[in-house]
Amino acid sequence: MGRDLARDRYPRQHAHPRRVLPCALLLACLALFLTAVPVGLTGAPLGRGQPDPAIAEIIGEINESELQNTTYDLQAIPTREFGSEGNREAGEYLYARLAGIPGLEVEFQGGELNNVIATLPGSGNTSDEVVIVGAHYDSTSSDPARAPGATDNACGVAIVLELARVMSGHSFDRTVQFALWNAEEEGSYGSVDYAARAADTGVPVVLYLNYDSTCYDPENHSVLDIMYDERSADIAALMADHNTLYATNFTLTRNRHTCGSDQTSFQARGFPALMTHSENHGPAHTPDDTIDRVSFEYAAGNARLGLSVLAKVAGLQGDEDGAAIPKAPVAG
Repeated sequence: MGRDLARDRYPRQHAHPRRVLPCALLLACLALFLTAVPVGLTGAPLGRGQPDPAIAEIIGEINESELQNTTYDLQAIPTREFGSEGNREAGEYLYARLAGIPGLEVEFQGGELNNVIATLPGSGNTSDEVVIVGAHYDSTSSDPARAPGATDNACGVAIVLELARVMSGHSFDRTVQFALWNAEEEGSYGSVDYAARAADTGVPVVLYLNYDSTCYDPENHSVLDIMYDERSADIAALMADHNTLYATNFTLTRNRHTCGSDQTSFQARGFPALMTHSENHGPAHTPDDTIDRVSFEYAAGNARLGLSVLAKVAGLQGDEDGAAIPKAPVAG
């Protein structure tokens, strides 16, 4: 993902044109953060009632072993650097994985960008509206030939694949898309292309949820940062509420990271979009970003929390309350 400029000290053997947003972790802003956090981001209930049995059941289907297996397969490719043979191999692998899930319509999108998009058609009267969850599958490193990218971002991809496996076994009012972006490390070009097309053709994207650098918790702090803007503020509050209701029990922070990743492609086009992020970046962008650095229990909790929100917004059929899309304030 786009790295914190203050943290990104890795030597590069070559440079690519990139769009990197600064990710500031300034202690001087901590007091401001604590006063600005909206109700719910501390884990306090928002008064939305009891857990819904249908959502509690679906999030219980997340399988940590599935996350481990997918992460292992991807990090075993020596590099997924955009334009490399490993990158092409990873795209083909992911296409085949999604195509093997019943009920999904899978395609490559974006020409040479090779985004992999799987669609689960909605079956309600809001099926023309789209909920998207995504992660980038390319990797980078100080040594581009050795870029296993386990925490950044094979594990994020593994979460999206696991969500596709679980959600495809259920029906939703809205259409759900599972997006695996390419060229994020070069400037988020894969998601930029998709979001631009969606905006130009009037695709009603009601939510984009991004997973990137979201599986690293070596000291078991269970701290999870929610990165969002005004348009997605109510979704962030819903996520905080679900953190309590469905006992994922993260300590949630608000916009502590401001890193560029694929959610910003959607935010720039006016779509509600947010991302979860680990407390720290860890070994990202180095040859040491291997599977032994991934915190899979943490990743599984992150998958469950995201799935609870996706199921609610997409309108899990059997949910007592039906589809929900909070009315977030419009950014000026």
